[in-house]
Amino acid sequence: MVLAAIIVVGLALTSTARRGLNATISAIEAQKSLQRRWGMTSCQRAILPAAQSLFDVSDRTTRRQRGKKTAFPAVLEDRVMLGDQTFDLLVADEDAKANLNAIYDASDIQTCERALSRLTGPLESRSVQLTPERASTNQQSAKKSRASASKLEDPNSEIDSSPDSIAPAFRSWGEVFDLVQLHRLAGDDRQLAKMTRQLSLFGTGRLNVFRAKDETILAVCSAVVREGLAQRVLSKVRETSLGEVRLVLDQTVTNEIDRRDLQKLLGDSSNSFSIWIEVSSKSVRQQRLAIQAPNEIGITQTTEFSFE
Repeated sequence: MVLAAIIVVGLALTSTARRGLNATISAIEAQKSLQRRWGMTSCQRAILPAAQSLFDVSDRTTRRQRGKKTAFPAVLEDRVMLGDQTFDLLVADEDAKANLNAIYDASDIQTCERALSRLTGPLESRSVQLTPERASTNQQSAKKSRASASKLEDPNSEIDSSPDSIAPAFRSWGEVFDLVQLHRLAGDDRQLAKMTRQLSLFGTGRLNVFRAKDETILAVCSAVVREGLAQRVLSKVRETSLGEVRLVLDQTVTNEIDRRDLQKLLGDSSNSFSIWIEVSSKSVRQQRLAIQAPNEIGITQTTEFSFE
């Protein structure tokens, strides 16, 4: 009887110890999870609102060192340690990237595919899967023009007078890339932050040519004009001391329609910024993308995406 009692007590103590250990492990994981969320939120709230000032300082430093012959940096990187967790920060000027929504609306889906091929590597291009939520405004305008011509020929025909949708055709990277395929090819979601350094779905849609890289300017201009004229626009941007894109285009593009269309795609300032935050430890890796940009009526809003 005594031996049986000892065995029962031993089993009870073992079970209690196991439950206590599991509770301790769960408490530690909950603490680390809270620390990750708190750290990511703190980095976002401290850095993203100050992004404009950070890039202004970076511009002045670059101008003193290299002049205006090359693009000012459009991406700033840093790393923060919090306990045993590492926070990698990637702050970017979204208006210094090729905006796929703007390119799509100025042209068509084939032009978007060419821009993606130009600004991403061969690995990333294998995961491209464009699924726009609407037709481009360029295609809608062509459709209305054909309808108007048909109306003149046939007074009984109807013209679709519904207003153009102002919602972006691509609202997330899942509508541009097959993220499952990308994960399979790259091994994890970290590749998405790297491959979108020159690509954006957010912001004003006007490319800040003084921070954009050469190939980004060419990709955007090629949505409107031929490669040769796009090269001349790029050369003028890099060589000129002019501070306004309008003046650059006036001296470079003679066709009034092309000049007007390029003025919609090119700019010389930025109002939209983003921050990629990746937190990693021995067992966990999480990512967050936050974008701060003005909406259609000029109110600054923040949009967040999480990747685990």
